[in-house]
Amino acid sequence: MNWEHFKAFVWLRWRLLYNQQRKAGVVSAVLLMIIAIGAVLTAIPLFIGSFILGLYAIPKAEPVHLMYVWDGLVAAFTLFWMIGLITELQRSDPLSLSKFMHLPVSATGAFMINYLGSLIRLSLIIFGPVMLAFSLALIVVKGVSMVPVLLLLAAFLLMVTAVTYQFQGWLAALMSNPRRRRSVIMVITIAFVLIAQLPNLIQFLVPRGPDRRRDMGAAVAEEMQKLDRSFASGEISEAEHGRRAQETMEGQKAKFEQADRAGLKDVERTARFINMVVPLGWLPLGVVSAAEGNFLVVGLGLLGMTLIGAGSLFRAYRTTVALYQGQFTNRKGKLAPVIATPVREREPELEQKREPRALLLEARLPAISEPVAAVALAGIRSLVRAPEAKMMLLSPVIMGFIFGSMLWRNRAGISEPLRPLVAIGGMVFVLIGLVQLMANQFGFDRDGFRVFVLSSARRRDILMGKNLSFAPIALILAAILLVALQILCPLRWDHFLAMIPQFLSMFMLFCILTNLLSIYAPMHISAGSLKATSMKLTTALLHMASFMVIFPLSQSLTLIPWGAELAVKLLGYDTSIPICLILSLLECAGIAAIYHYSLDGLGHLYQGREQKILDVVTKKAA
Repeated sequence: MNWEHFKAFVWLRWRLLYNQQRKAGVVSAVLLMIIAIGAVLTAIPLFIGSFILGLYAIPKAEPVHLMYVWDGLVAAFTLFWMIGLITELQRSDPLSLSKFMHLPVSATGAFMINYLGSLIRLSLIIFGPVMLAFSLALIVVKGVSMVPVLLLLAAFLLMVTAVTYQFQGWLAALMSNPRRRRSVIMVITIAFVLIAQLPNLIQFLVPRGPDRRRDMGAAVAEEMQKLDRSFASGEISEAEHGRRAQETMEGQKAKFEQADRAGLKDVERTARFINMVVPLGWLPLGVVSAAEGNFLVVGLGLLGMTLIGAGSLFRAYRTTVALYQGQFTNRKGKLAPVIATPVREREPELEQKREPRALLLEARLPAISEPVAAVALAGIRSLVRAPEAKMMLLSPVIMGFIFGSMLWRNRAGISEPLRPLVAIGGMVFVLIGLVQLMANQFGFDRDGFRVFVLSSARRRDILMGKNLSFAPIALILAAILLVALQILCPLRWDHFLAMIPQFLSMFMLFCILTNLLSIYAPMHISAGSLKATSMKLTTALLHMASFMVIFPLSQSLTLIPWGAELAVKLLGYDTSIPICLILSLLECAGIAAIYHYSLDGLGHLYQGREQKILDVVTKKAA
């Protein structure tokens, strides 16, 4: 690698980052600088605190305890790393090799700059100092024999980052075909979610083994009952009863201790086996092996992780070069010519009998004006066709399955008054699944937003049509969730009926909030993905604040009917009146009126910011 070329690439990468932040605005640049300084200031206390904690705890810990600690660190780091990977599945290199192929520069330099730039992630900034501090604490406490832990940590980070970079490059090559791009993004994201929830699914599907402590406790209780009966019948004296009871309790304590030791041994054997099989566990296994003096395992783990990381980097480089040379888009060979087949002339009588098929966009919705119906039907069609929308709408289904498995195991412990709260929580998950789409309703229109700008329809009608396009999907998902909940954890009939106006109220309040965000904080979305491009930091903070503060506060208003009924029962008034159902209907009517009148004000806001929204969603000023 030419050193001058490498320095030029570093300067160019810095210049691109500087220009990007300057275009995002002064406020975004200042906030980003504050976050960067905050991350650095957070990393330093984490390093110092972890080092001091290691000096205090390591002398008291056994080697197997060190393995458990490193297992926890590796698991937490991998989880946060995967979350960051999901947010940016397809790799987009800041220094595109296609821009440098006509210059006498090294492609390796640009590749290495891009790879090193991919390491700047929040998960590595947080967990890197912690793992480094524990490694140094091990060396200080246990001596120079633990120095290989630093090499193991470096090899582990190389393996994780290199495999991730290779995977992202492979996805970029795979999605070079526009026809496969959206489907690949949807499948990969769903696969990541399922992998992250695999332990919970295994726990749900695999039956639990017998509880040895519970069985021993039942046996001891039966033995004590026999002693009590013998003493009551006069078969044994009081002193004999006390002596036997003490022997029984001491025997129970010894059996419990033996069972605990056996359980810990089983856990240790299982953890060692998993660490030996899974490459991510080679770091914890190497740490415990170094503490036990088994340096053969340390060397094998170090060699294995280094080879995986180096091989992944080599394959990533080859894939990147092949991608920019067009090897994934070019196809060898020529297609065989297609022989045209004669088309039969259709009989006039059949043409006259065949009726034209009614199109979805030509349908009429009752009690809704024509502009509202047109926008709503067009929105439904786009949601049905877009794979990224399907991917986002699948999240409530996946989360419902995961939490449904937890509910199935603990359904007997949920009392009847609290079951409506479980249903409301499930409907909140449905709304959360719609957040990314509804909070940026115009961003997914992209250049198609010009249709709304040139339209003569009232702006309130456009907002209402956009909201109605999501209503069928939200209602269907909520209905599926309620039916599943009624099977797993049945609600009282009036509570079940009250959930219908309850969700309508929640959805209308959600629409008001998402309309405001779509107007004031639009984002441009890359075609075929859910990733915002060149998003300002102020926009991201506004979205975050809205759904961490305003969203829960607004949705808490819909808990008033359930809370009123629960308060009446707690006060001791036993009544057969369905308070929750009646108040839910009244509340739904009131929120519907609020939503109706809010459309006028939101329409005026939308009209005043229409040009700014157009500039953002079409990426003119993004």
